[in-house]
Amino acid sequence: MNQGYLRAVYLRLAGAIMFAVTAGLLCNAWLSHRTFENALAPEVAKEVATVGASMRTLVLRAVDSGIDFHELYGVDQKFEEVKEEVPQIAAYAITDAGGRPLYGGLVLPAQAAMPAAGPARTQRVGQQLLVSLPIAAGDRPLGTLHLGVDVRFVDDVVLEMLYDVLVVLVVSLFFTLELLHFIAGARLEAALQALADAFGRGASGRFATPARRVAAGAFGALLPLLEQTLERVNRAFAALAREVDEARRGPAHERPPGLADAQGGLQALAQRFRFGAEGAADAPPEDRLAKLRAPLFVFILAEELTRPFLPGYVKDLLVPIPGLSPQFVLGLPIALFMFIVAVAQPGLGVWCERLGQRRTMFVGALVAAVGYLASALAGSVLDLMAWRSLCAAGYAMVFVAGQAYVLEHAPAGQRAKSFSTFVGAIMVATVCGPSIGGILADNIGERATLGVAAALALASLATIRGLPACGPRGGGAARVRVPRLAEVGTLLANRRFMTVTALAAVPAKLLLTGICFYLVPLYVLSIGGTQAMAGRVLMGYAVVMVMLAPTAAAWAGTRERMGALVGGGLVVSGLGGMLLLAGGHVGWVVLAVALAGVGQAMSIAAQSALVAELCRDEIARLGEGTVYGVYRLLERLGNALGPLVAAALVVGFGYRAGFVAIGVFVLACGLAFLLVTRRVAAVVVATA
Repeated sequence: MNQGYLRAVYLRLAGAIMFAVTAGLLCNAWLSHRTFENALAPEVAKEVATVGASMRTLVLRAVDSGIDFHELYGVDQKFEEVKEEVPQIAAYAITDAGGRPLYGGLVLPAQAAMPAAGPARTQRVGQQLLVSLPIAAGDRPLGTLHLGVDVRFVDDVVLEMLYDVLVVLVVSLFFTLELLHFIAGARLEAALQALADAFGRGASGRFATPARRVAAGAFGALLPLLEQTLERVNRAFAALAREVDEARRGPAHERPPGLADAQGGLQALAQRFRFGAEGAADAPPEDRLAKLRAPLFVFILAEELTRPFLPGYVKDLLVPIPGLSPQFVLGLPIALFMFIVAVAQPGLGVWCERLGQRRTMFVGALVAAVGYLASALAGSVLDLMAWRSLCAAGYAMVFVAGQAYVLEHAPAGQRAKSFSTFVGAIMVATVCGPSIGGILADNIGERATLGVAAALALASLATIRGLPACGPRGGGAARVRVPRLAEVGTLLANRRFMTVTALAAVPAKLLLTGICFYLVPLYVLSIGGTQAMAGRVLMGYAVVMVMLAPTAAAWAGTRERMGALVGGGLVVSGLGGMLLLAGGHVGWVVLAVALAGVGQAMSIAAQSALVAELCRDEIARLGEGTVYGVYRLLERLGNALGPLVAAALVVGFGYRAGFVAIGVFVLACGLAFLLVTRRVAAVVVATA
C-alpha cells in the first residue's frame, strides 16, 4: 500500500463530502432564488403603490381646490420629480372614469384593470408590472392612476440576486475545502501515512519499535492493532534471542542439541529483518507546514474583503489636497499600502529571524486588526491613509513570517512543493474575499465590512497560536540580511536582471493594481454597477488564476518555455486591458479581468524561476537571498505605481482610456521581453 494509493483514498473521501455539500448548496440556492423571485414583485408593487398614493393625494388636493380633474397642470413635472426618486417607475398615466387617458405617456393595454374603488391592484401585462390606484373624491370616482414598472427592472434585480447566490455557492465550496483541510485534511492524511507506514514496515520486515509514536487518528482501531502485531513479532524475536544467549552461556554439556543451528537461524533472521528499536533519525519528521494554511487564509481574507469597495470608500472620505486631483487622491491609500509592504519586507525579514515566525505573525495580525478597525472609524482620507499604513505593516509582517516559516520547515529538495501551501492559502482567500466583501459592502456598508475584516484578523490570532513555537535561528543557519546599496546598484546595472524585472515583473504588477485594484471598482460604480458586481469581477480574476497557474507552472520546465510563458502572459494581459476599446459594458470589463488573470497565471511562476536561470552568476556572487530580495522589492514597487499611473490616466483621459493605455504598455513590454530573451538565448547558443 503506497502513499499514492492512500492519497487517492483521501481525495475520494473529500470528493464525496464536496459532492454532498455542493448538492445541498445548489438546492439552497434554487430555493432561495425562487423565494426571492416570488417575493420581489409584491414588494416592488407595494413601494410603487406608496409613491402612487402620494401622487393621488396631490391630485385630490387640486380637485378639492376647485380645479377641474380634466384640466390639471404640472402633472408631468411632478412625475419627473418622482421618477428621480424612484427610478424603477418607467411611465405613468391618469385616466378618467371611462378609461380614457388624460395625462402621461403610459400606453395602457386593453386588459388593464380600472379599479373604481378599493386598494391598489397589481398585474403583469406584457413587459410591464402595472400598479393601478383608484382616484375618487368621496363617493364620486374620478379616474385611475396607473404606474408602470418595466419588468426588466425586476428581472435585473432577480438576476443580481442570482449572481450573489452563485457567488455564495462558489465561496462556500472553497470555504468548505479549507475547513475540511483544517479539521480533517492534515490529520487524515497523517493517519493515512501512518497506516501506510505500518503496512510498509510489515511488508518489508521492519519490526523495530519506532522512536516516535503516531496518534491513531481516524484509524483508532486498525492502526493500534497493526502496531501491536509488529511489536509482538519484535518481542518474540527478542525473547528468542535471550533464550539462545542464555543457552550459549551455559556449560557445554548442558547446552541443548541444535543450539548452533538455532543461533545461525537467529543471525539469518537479524540480517533479513529489522528488530529492536529505531533511532530518532529513523522517525519521519513532523509535518508542520499544513498548520500554516488556516491562519494565513483567515488573515489574507481580511485584506481581500476590502478590494472591491476601498476606492469607493476613499471617495466618500475625500478632502481637498492642494495640487492633487480627486482621482489621484483615490489611488493614494492603495499605493501607500503597496509601498509600505514593498519597503518593509527586507527589514522585517531580519526582525522575524530574531523574534521568531509565530510571534512575528501574531504581532502582525494584531497590528492589522487595529488598522482595519481604525479605518472603519476614519473621518477623512488622511485618517484612512494613516490607518491603512498600520494594515500594510501588519500584512508585511504576516507575509514575511509565513515565507520564513515555510523555508524553516520545508523538507530538503521540496521547497517549491512546500510553497504551494503558502500560495494556495493566498489564492483561495483571493477567490473568496472580493466577492464576499462586495456583497457585505452593499448590504451593511463599507465601515461595517472593515469591522468584519478586523474581526477576521483577530480570529487569525487563535489559529496562529496553534503554530509551533519557533525561536531565533541558530548560529549555523543562514542569516537574513538587508541588501546593501552597492549590491542593489550592481543588480540595477545588470541587463539580464533588469530584463526580467523592468520588462516583466514591474509591468505585470502595475497592471494588477492599476486595473484590478483601482480602475475596476471605480469604473463599475461609474457605469451604474454595484460593489457586489465589482467583487464578482475581481473574483473571476482569482478563479482563473487558481485554475491555470498550476498547469502553467508545471509546463515551465525549460528556459525557453519560461520566457515564452512570461512574454506571452504579458501580451495576453495587455490585450485584456485593450478590450475596453470594443465597448464600455461591464461584460467587457469581465473579459478584460479574465484575460489579465490568464496572463498572470501564465507568467507568475515562470518569472521567479527565470530570475534563477538568467542570473546564475549574480546569485553565485551575491547570494540567492540578495538577488531575490531586490527582485521582490522592485516588483512590489510596481504594485505601488499601478494606482498612481491609473489615476493619472483617468484624470487626463477617462476610465476606459486608462484600461487601454495600461494594456498597450504591458503589451509592448511583453513583445519587448520576447524579443530580448530570444536574442539572449541566441547569444547563449552561439557561445556554446
